[in-house]
Amino acid sequence: METGDMQNDNEKEKDLFVSIFRRISGSEYDEPVPGILRATCDFFGFYSGFVYEADHRGIFHLREHYLCRNERLKDSFLLSDYLTPRETEELAGQAGEIVYLNSRKNRLGKKFLELFSAKTLIMLPVILEGKIPIAFAGLMDRRNPVRLSRKEINDADAVLSVLAGYIKTRVYRQRLEYALDSMKTIVNNAGIEIYVSDFHSGELLFANDAIASRYGGMDSIIGKTCLSVFAAEGEAAGGCPKDRLVDTKGNPTRAYSWDVQNAATGSWYRILNAACRWVDGRTAHVVSRIDITENKRNEETIRRLAETDSLCGLPNRRKFSDDLEKSLSDLRKKGKRGYLLFMDLDDFKAINDTLGHLQGDSLLYSIGKFLRENEEELGRAYRFGGDEFVILAENKKSGDLHRTREILLEKFGGKWKLGRHAVSCGVSMGAVVIPQGTMSGRELVDIADRMMYEVKKSGKHGFREAGPPAEKIEKIEKKRLGIKI
Repeated sequence: METGDMQNDNEKEKDLFVSIFRRISGSEYDEPVPGILRATCDFFGFYSGFVYEADHRGIFHLREHYLCRNERLKDSFLLSDYLTPRETEELAGQAGEIVYLNSRKNRLGKKFLELFSAKTLIMLPVILEGKIPIAFAGLMDRRNPVRLSRKEINDADAVLSVLAGYIKTRVYRQRLEYALDSMKTIVNNAGIEIYVSDFHSGELLFANDAIASRYGGMDSIIGKTCLSVFAAEGEAAGGCPKDRLVDTKGNPTRAYSWDVQNAATGSWYRILNAACRWVDGRTAHVVSRIDITENKRNEETIRRLAETDSLCGLPNRRKFSDDLEKSLSDLRKKGKRGYLLFMDLDDFKAINDTLGHLQGDSLLYSIGKFLRENEEELGRAYRFGGDEFVILAENKKSGDLHRTREILLEKFGGKWKLGRHAVSCGVSMGAVVIPQGTMSGRELVDIADRMMYEVKKSGKHGFREAGPPAEKIEKIEKKRLGIKI
């Protein structure tokens, strides 16, 4: 080859690579691959060039191509129809190297020559993580074998390597866009309010539709601080333990959540706070809020059912035990007094035996209704079990207990109307003033219970109070506190 011819070839080669890099890096080309395939085929003397990309099922589809004659390439193919798993692994191991196939003596070459019905094929697999080809870029000719020198093969390798790098970047970018679109769809339809802000400045970086729509869209709030946007509605995540969301080096640690109630609407929300690395590397603060009002209502319904006697409509023994301990604690802290009254119906079994259990249940319901309707004057009533009831009253004096005694003795001394029947049902009652020093709730119930049994033994339908009367206890307490009587 003459020196002039070599210089001319070098200039053409240089022009080819300049053209390729301009197409890849230039903004004037929407999609540079078809032009690159055409220029490369013309330069090396191939009649067609192609790029196949695989979908999620592993089917390779013709993405771009160039044909200098009116012929067709396969629209798609499944690699496993042509290669064994071992051959696919072998092919993937050649990533970054040219696959020059112009002889049927080459095992892989023979299969790909048959796949594309080609006489000559130069192809480069594009490999991502996982060692599985995700694309093929190649040049081929169906007319006659193309004879290339070693330098031309190296040049073709360089061109396809550049093209493969572009394809790989394009696939990553496309997957990132798909992932971003998917995440946007998820976070916008998850029924959760989410926003992301700069961990230190509070500048809003993202907000899903559930939040942004209330403020005119994301463009209206991005760049503002979360406090300036949300504080007007009291929606800022006050109380967030931001110092615990990152470690001493500023790396995200763990998430924290708590439940809050909107005082104005009564709605309940679960707030979840976490730190993360944002797309630009800064530390970001992620806040999500989900409406759990319905959950809270369901929890309250379940709790209420678990704590309520289904027949009388009164709180049950379990609820009484919890309330008694709380009342004792509150009374001791405030230096106040109250009373505990234990009630047992007289001869209730006889009513069941003579009128039947349905009438007995009707009587229990009527008693429960009476106690509920008179709670303000008597105190909170509970069904302790069977035909036993207790009344718990706070901030009461001896006169209040005496009035309660008279009301109950009068009511239970009369008749209870049950449909066509009117029945008599007395009540034996034992009471104790609370608190009594450091006595537990169980000890106080035992005292009231014993007082009730004293009434039973002495003729039923009566009242007995444990220990000194409430007035004396009050005087003793006042004297202990140095208060003049």
